[in-house]
Amino acid sequence: MIRTVAVIGVGAMGAPMAMNIHKAGFDLTVCDRNPDALAPFAALGVRCVQEARACAGCDAVIVLVATPQQARSVVLGEQGLRAGIDGREPLLVMMGTVAPDTVRELAQELEPTGLRIVDAPVSGGPVKAKAGTLAIMMGGAAEDVDRLRPLMQAIGTNIFHCGPLGTGQATKIVNNLVGITTLMVAAEAYRIAGDNGIHLPDAIPVFEAGSGRNFFTAHPKDAPEAYTAWTATRAEFDNLQSILRKDIDLALTIGAGSGDLPFTRALRALLDTVGDDTFETWRAVAAAPRQS
Repeated sequence: MIRTVAVIGVGAMGAPMAMNIHKAGFDLTVCDRNPDALAPFAALGVRCVQEARACAGCDAVIVLVATPQQARSVVLGEQGLRAGIDGREPLLVMMGTVAPDTVRELAQELEPTGLRIVDAPVSGGPVKAKAGTLAIMMGGAAEDVDRLRPLMQAIGTNIFHCGPLGTGQATKIVNNLVGITTLMVAAEAYRIAGDNGIHLPDAIPVFEAGSGRNFFTAHPKDAPEAYTAWTATRAEFDNLQSILRKDIDLALTIGAGSGDLPFTRALRALLDTVGDDTFETWRAVAAAPRQS
């Protein structure tokens, strides 16, 4: 049974996920190099550390970092998780989005330690992370997925076992390809709606019932809340854009044998042009009324 849990990386997604794990009653440790990210947890009496090796004593260790390089450093680096293992075998849960091969390579390098690994990327953004209603896509051995399920239920309401190790990441990457297309186009569509006198909370149920249905249409407040979170500062907006570019790069990498993919390549090129105009469009959607 999993009782002690570490979350490595408590940024925009990791922080609300860790908070929900804490609220669910797990004995939580949070790890981040940024003292400001740790401060809200310290105020609650949660154990806070800055090196991943200090998390190795937990039953499960969740890794929520943005890049394969960060993932390898957190797991295999000099102060990484592997360096702290001393007879314990925590279950490693890779919840950041990386290539399936990255997860499988980590598993191969960790095999001598006895440490087991599951990939479990999430979808739903900061709004659903805060609400604890994320979709979680898990890849790995069935017994490991089953052991993690009570923990995953603290942060998500739709939990899927996609297959062997790496399939969770592959599923997430394909999901992101569709989702990124939606969030880029939806912002412009919703701004057009507002500029033409359409009250977004009234229009969202129409979209939900029609061909405009997407992950923003379940609740009228979802789109303004999401775009508010993504435009809190220009730095946060720019950081998200870098993550979106990374995600499309991952789609192109795993799709290398799937033909030319002209629309995916066009989306990747378009993301390189994102700047002030898109930022202002997103802010306009963020400012839209959230209730009828």
